[in-house]
Amino acid sequence: MLTATTSFTELTFLEEPSDLVVSRGNAVTLHCSIQSEAGMPNVVWMKDGKPLGLDDQNILWPNGSLHITNVDGSNRGLYQCMATLPQTGAIISRFASLHTAYLSRNFIREPQDLKIYLQEVAMFECEGDGLPAPNVTWYKDNSLLRDFKPNILVYPDGVLEINPVEFSDFGTYYCQVENTERARSSRLAKLEQNGNTDSFDDGTAPWFVATPRDTSIPEGSSTILFCGANGFDTLRKKPEITWLKDGETIIFNSTQGRLKLKGAGSLQIFNVQPFDAGTYSCRSNNLEDSIDAEATLTVLVRPHFETKPQSVMAYEKTEAIFNCKLKGSPAPEVRWTKDGLPLQESNYIIENEDHLRIMGLVTSDSGYYQCHGSNELGSIQAIAQLVVLPNTLATLTDRYSYGGQRSPPSKPTGLAAAIVSKRFITLRWDKDGDGGTTGYTVFWREQGSLRERMLNTTQPEATLQRLNPDSRYQIQVRAFNSVQYSWSYASMEVDTEKDVAVPSPPVNIRVTPQSPESILVTWDPPLQPKGQILKYLLSYEDSHGSPKQIEVLDTRKLLTGLMAFRTYTIRVVAVNENGEGMSTREMTTKTYSDKPSEPPQNATLETASSTSLIVRWEPPPREHQNGKITGYKIRYKMKGASRNGATVTTDGNRRLYALTNLEKMTEYQVRISALTVNGSGPLTPKLKATTYEDDLDESRVPDAPRTVTVTPHATSIRVSWTTPPPEKKIVVRGYVLGWGKGVPDSKKKVLGPDTQIYTIENLIPSSEYVITVRAMNNKGEGLTRYTTAITTKESVEERLIPLFPPVGLKTMVLSSSTIVLTWTDTSIGPSQKLLDNRYYTVRYRLATEAENDNNRYWYLNSTDLNAHIDHLRPNTKYEFDVKITKGRSVSPWSMKESNKTMEDVPATAPVDLTPVPKKNDPRAVIMNWQPPAKPNGQITGYLVFYTTDPKQDLREWVVDGVLEGDELSATIKRLTPSTTYYFKVQARNSKGYGPLSETVIYKTPQDSRDSEGRRGSNSESGLPTGIMNIIIASVVGAAFCVIIIVIAVIYCKRRDNEQRLKRQAQQNQQSPVKGKGQGRDLKPPDLWIHDNMEMKNIDKGQRSESTLTMSTTRRSSNDYRSMDDLPPYHEDRNEMYYQSPSDHDERERFLPPRQPGPGIIRPKATKPLMIPVDAQPPPREPIAMVTALPNGALNPNLDRGEPGVMSRPGFPRTQYNMQYTSGGPRVNAGDLPQPPPIQAYPIDYAYKRPIYDEDDTSSLHSCHDDRSFSSRSIGYGQKPPDCHSLGQGQPMAVIAPGQHEFDGHRSLPRGNRPMRSFTSPNPHNQSNLFSGVHHHSTPKHQIVKPQQSPYKKAGPPLTSAPIKPRAIPVIKPKAPDVVLKAGVDPDIQKSESTEELSAEMANLDCLMKDLNAITQQNFEV
Repeated sequence: MLTATTSFTELTFLEEPSDLVVSRGNAVTLHCSIQSEAGMPNVVWMKDGKPLGLDDQNILWPNGSLHITNVDGSNRGLYQCMATLPQTGAIISRFASLHTAYLSRNFIREPQDLKIYLQEVAMFECEGDGLPAPNVTWYKDNSLLRDFKPNILVYPDGVLEINPVEFSDFGTYYCQVENTERARSSRLAKLEQNGNTDSFDDGTAPWFVATPRDTSIPEGSSTILFCGANGFDTLRKKPEITWLKDGETIIFNSTQGRLKLKGAGSLQIFNVQPFDAGTYSCRSNNLEDSIDAEATLTVLVRPHFETKPQSVMAYEKTEAIFNCKLKGSPAPEVRWTKDGLPLQESNYIIENEDHLRIMGLVTSDSGYYQCHGSNELGSIQAIAQLVVLPNTLATLTDRYSYGGQRSPPSKPTGLAAAIVSKRFITLRWDKDGDGGTTGYTVFWREQGSLRERMLNTTQPEATLQRLNPDSRYQIQVRAFNSVQYSWSYASMEVDTEKDVAVPSPPVNIRVTPQSPESILVTWDPPLQPKGQILKYLLSYEDSHGSPKQIEVLDTRKLLTGLMAFRTYTIRVVAVNENGEGMSTREMTTKTYSDKPSEPPQNATLETASSTSLIVRWEPPPREHQNGKITGYKIRYKMKGASRNGATVTTDGNRRLYALTNLEKMTEYQVRISALTVNGSGPLTPKLKATTYEDDLDESRVPDAPRTVTVTPHATSIRVSWTTPPPEKKIVVRGYVLGWGKGVPDSKKKVLGPDTQIYTIENLIPSSEYVITVRAMNNKGEGLTRYTTAITTKESVEERLIPLFPPVGLKTMVLSSSTIVLTWTDTSIGPSQKLLDNRYYTVRYRLATEAENDNNRYWYLNSTDLNAHIDHLRPNTKYEFDVKITKGRSVSPWSMKESNKTMEDVPATAPVDLTPVPKKNDPRAVIMNWQPPAKPNGQITGYLVFYTTDPKQDLREWVVDGVLEGDELSATIKRLTPSTTYYFKVQARNSKGYGPLSETVIYKTPQDSRDSEGRRGSNSESGLPTGIMNIIIASVVGAAFCVIIIVIAVIYCKRRDNEQRLKRQAQQNQQSPVKGKGQGRDLKPPDLWIHDNMEMKNIDKGQRSESTLTMSTTRRSSNDYRSMDDLPPYHEDRNEMYYQSPSDHDERERFLPPRQPGPGIIRPKATKPLMIPVDAQPPPREPIAMVTALPNGALNPNLDRGEPGVMSRPGFPRTQYNMQYTSGGPRVNAGDLPQPPPIQAYPIDYAYKRPIYDEDDTSSLHSCHDDRSFSSRSIGYGQKPPDCHSLGQGQPMAVIAPGQHEFDGHRSLPRGNRPMRSFTSPNPHNQSNLFSGVHHHSTPKHQIVKPQQSPYKKAGPPLTSAPIKPRAIPVIKPKAPDVVLKAGVDPDIQKSESTEELSAEMANLDCLMKDLNAITQQNFEV
């Protein structure tokens, strides 16, 4: 049992065992040395994967080495040294093979009989089978053959070469092979002379006596590819040997001596490097014909690490990845071990070609992990340690916070599975609304498993990958902020979709080419058939054709009718009663090559001079080449010649050849065929041309070549050119080819006159070269032809496998910025489990760009059958498709799929907010703007904020709304002239409100109508302070004088108090009083000032205008419609929701607790709006009404003891306290307009609708025509009150019989006489002032007429009418109706009683208080 550690412990090998070959009976030691910082580990030796027992023959040395005393056949095998540290882990060494020496009786190659002519070449080969590799010696006629003769060459590789053969060389030859075990001799081979001389005159085509063979050699070694040929042509010349690599002629001068010809034509390569690997062709040609022999050179490279795994320390529930990338030739086989034992792959432990992934770590995963790589040259290994730490992330801060700085976030809500598939689940949940969450952690575990996995995300969504089908997973999601996790979590259980019970993949699939047209495929049945195997489906396809599928009942199939030299991809799927199972991994192989089936294309023949012709051509079509083109064979002869003519062979990269030394003025016929290692293909039709009659001129230099063509590659450029104009008839002795990187002629190459194509090698990839070509003769170099070429990027050739595109692409929108894609890969079967290194590329673009055919895409790679695409634009339609990539093989793009993301709140504010003054109205401004650049949805409205104090909290700003999203302007009315305002605008859509725009400042112009005759105004250009003080002192002095006069009058009247009492008694006898309380009946304060009081006629031109103060910032605009549709608003401020008492009971339970705060916004008093009384239209006849609110009360909450705005104390009411139900709106002097009784509650997402514009009088006539005059609210759920509800609870001026007090105000006493006035000493004469009311009747309701002030203008007479209960609107200030007769100053009548005088004095006191209040409001700073 391993214990958890918190640090790494070093444990590594200093020396590992190596491969050995030992003779039987000898002793051998396998070395092993370990280094550890935790003491000497325990060492155990493994043989063929099993522990090796120790005895007298197998001895373990103290340093860990294994000594075998007597080696025999039972000791052969693979050995490993394993070292173990208790409670930490173990490591195991690389493999070391132990072989016993042997020499087989069978030879791999033995010498064969030869019959040749004198002066030809003889070559014998010999190779034995044994370990160690045996040495070869040659014998002739039973005598040891030594290479002391100059024509005999013995190679170490076992090849005997005799060149040229002399008569003494004929005889019997054999070879002997010998190693440490024994020696063996080969068969006898005869070397005889060919006596047939009949073919000498006709010539003989070349034939091989030795051909190169496929060779595998370690990097850095040397080797020889043997080749020899015989055959004399008609000129008695031997065949010429040339070598080609990958179809191109080898130029030995450019190999720095590493490649050279040896003996009769063999190729010797020193210090072999990986780039030397390839196909080598030995070409033998003479005038009769040419033949090729091909061999493949494989350079073996020992395994080596490009990336070694590194030690990892990780927490439980997370995952660990060990990267391991090996190189070698052939590619090393990679395997992983843990603590010296093979690692078992599972759904949580996944081995890949270049990494190991362990998901859902547990403590038992701790230990030493090793990456092993091996090929035929040996094996290597690398060690990394994994330390798994306890995962405290989920419990670290469950019950406390760090220093109490922040509270834990709330747990996620609304957890749901958006997509459930076989191997993945997509989750989503609600985003935290408090804004304190910075991320989420998702935990999931398969039921019954100890491995729990986790991932972190900042989005309220996640995709869980690499799940098992038909399994239940327990899922938890926790939120976290910068200091702690949420105290609780959201959890759920999800079952993945069931997997179909289909067979596992067939095993041990093998593919073997049989011919250029056939491949044999064999396999074994699947390990888990899950039922009866009904058949197999074998799919195969080549790199150029379409895929095919056939049904097979057996476990082998010979594929026929294939194309030669084609790479085929083959896979097999087993089928049971449930359907197709999992596919085998794809196997690739190539059919054998064959002769070309088509001739070269575009062959042409042209005359170059009187003795030369130029032949040009292109390769056969690719599908008909049937192998690597190794050269082209050109046959030519004179017209009418009886013989076959001559033959020349070029290398495979030639496209042009010059036939020289021809006859003048002679017609020639030329045919061309392509060559592979299998032979030459069909010939082209005959090409004809005639040489020139005259010799060419050499007294001047040639002209420039007519054309120059370049074909760039990564490290080479192929250059071809045409001759100078032939009509000039100038001799061309050769060509000078120059090139340089960026500059011409840094290097030069002189070529012959018959060369018009050349490949420049060893260039730098992705570089520009300047190339020059010029012809030359004995006179000098001719004119130059310039061109440029850019080499391509260097790339590694890799097999291309055609792939099917994915199908069934689906999209699912998760949020405003996330879309999940899923698809199906038909090439991996119904299980949809990836078994190779393929990956998927998703590309997507805006649908609008797709309509415009714009190819600007975004790309995302995925190693699963789904993709989680985020960071998309809200409310935007995207177009998606996907393709498969496997190595360099790429499938076509799938069918496209489109979807649109959800809307989101506007991301940007409206722009270009511009104020425009309204024509002929200095109190209004038109605000224009443009919509947000990122609306993230359909804009449904705008809010306009404005204020005169930018330092105010935003909730104190006045708000106007525009309901239509396509309206980009708003008219703000009733502003104060010559005042600076600050404006902002905000957009909203169905998801909420966006950010506010930049503040725009606007100053209203001065109102010319108010500038004339204004006195005492509190504008920015008001009266000087001295004049203001004089006016205030005058008013106070006048009031003091009035008080002194009143006191004097009272004193005089009290002297005759007794006489007045008697007089009053007489009057009471004449006018009896009905009802109660007649003994204490005091006449209420007379609300009218009697007509006999002497007063001065006040004219508009002789006095300052009577003004009433109102708010400087208006709260309404008549240009807007109802705001009830607007969604809730939230901008981090406490909104106030105004609600009538009638709605209080049914809404109170939905509202938050009542909080102290202003019920309405108190305007600043520094800039009052002055409304002249004289400027108002003629009022309608008023009906007296008594308000239930005390004078000056600005907030109804004051009666409940709640804090509000400041108010003046109440006092007996004057005519300024009366509210009117007809005519213009009525405003209390010095106060704000009184709204209907309302209840204020603080809620979110609500705005108070400003009061209607004062110009809108239509709303006062009919409540049902326009409900917007009452208190409106911006927000959802606010229903405008109807007319009846507006009137509920509103006190009316209706005095019921017997009622003396109403809501704290004294009522008029009941009696048979009306209210008295100062203007009439006789109470009986007052009855005619009330229309339709007589003192002899006792009406059900007594209507009270308002008293009139002598300080108001004359108006129409007053009338009375019954008052119906109705809502009290907020009304404009109107002057009371007062009838004054110019020039009439009636005398003041004497009072008839002291009680009457007391009532009059109380009324006068109230009048003075009202006067003081008006004066204070008008001159308040």
